[in-house]
This record gives sequence, structure tokens and C-alpha cells, in this order.
Amino acid sequence: MIIAIIRLHSQPVPTELVRAIAAGGIGMVEVTLTTPRALETIAQFADDPEITIGAGTVRDGAGARAAAAAGAKFFVTPTIDADVLDIALDAGIDVYCGAMTPTEIETAYRHPAVQGVKVFPVGALGGPQYIKAIREPLNDIPLIPTGGVDAVNAVAYRRLGCAGIGVGGSLVSDNLVNSCGWAEITARATDIVTSWEREK
Repeated sequence: MIIAIIRLHSQPVPTELVRAIAAGGIGMVEVTLTTPRALETIAQFADDPEITIGAGTVRDGAGARAAAAAGAKFFVTPTIDADVLDIALDAGIDVYCGAMTPTEIETAYRHPAVQGVKVFPVGALGGPQYIKAIREPLNDIPLIPTGGVDAVNAVAYRRLGCAGIGVGGSLVSDNLVNSCGWAEITARATDIVTSWEREK
């Protein structure tokens, strides 16, 4: 599983951006709620057969309810928030819950809405070395490293048995969107998919 993370700071998400990501083979797209008009983008793609659209940076109950109403198919959180998890469970929405320490990872995964734990920010924690260390005692928990993941290290996370990866800055940037670099985004997505699937 690969989740493409769209976090823009100064503009809404162009349709071409989502299509460029999908053209590179990544069908799960997370739009962070901090992105301008994020809920409109989620609603736009809620029924698209080629895209599984989700909401990211879901931090509280208000955000969770708004994202669910817009049609988000999954939530990604940076933290563990009981309101978000309970709202998702009631709505039948999968959550990939953010956590960092072994205790946080264990706590997050015990909630029935949580299908996998986003280990964040994995790059700052040591990358694959950190995942290797925590996989030893927590090898039954689906881990999704996020933060500093790219086409170079994606294969390392797959080899370590991770359930997926979250890819943001190495795939999408404000500058690329401003320059309409759709072909470059598709190429980056393709490289990430190729790296991840090398260990299939």
C-alpha cells in the first residue's frame, strides 16, 4: 500500500495533480485538511473509481466529521485522538493513525478503527533502522512509515515487512504544482511504486 500525501500551502489541489499521481500507479491519495479547500477536493474524488481519496491531518472531531461528510474513504492522523477514532469507527472509515513511540503505536492499534499505524516522522527517527528496531516487539502491527520516504528507501521499508508507506514531499511540492510539473510527478510516483514492488 502506498499513500500519496498532498499538502499544499497556497492553493487548492488541481485535478491534474491527482490524475498525475494516479497515472504513476498510486491510487490512494490523502489530502491534508490544512490544504486550501481540501474538503472540496475530497468531495470531487469521493466517487472516482480510479482514486481512493482520504483526509489527512485529521486532528479533532470537527475535522473528522467534515471529512466524513465530504466522502473521505480513510483518515490519516498525526496523533491519537479519541474523538477522531470513534467518529471513524461509527462511520465505517479506516484510520491510519499517527504514532511515534512503541507505546503510542500499541495504543493506536488497539482501537478498532485503526487499520495501520503511521510511524511519523520516521526519517527524523532514523528511518529503516528505527522501523527494524520496533518491528521486533511489534511485528503483528501494520506499520506505515511516513516522513522522509522516497523512491530510494521505499524498498527498505518493504523488506522490513511494513504494510505500506506514506509519501509526501518527495512526490509533491508547491513548486512542482506551481509549474504544472505533472509529468515529473507521474515519473516520481512510478519510481516509488517500482521501488516498493521490487520485493513482491
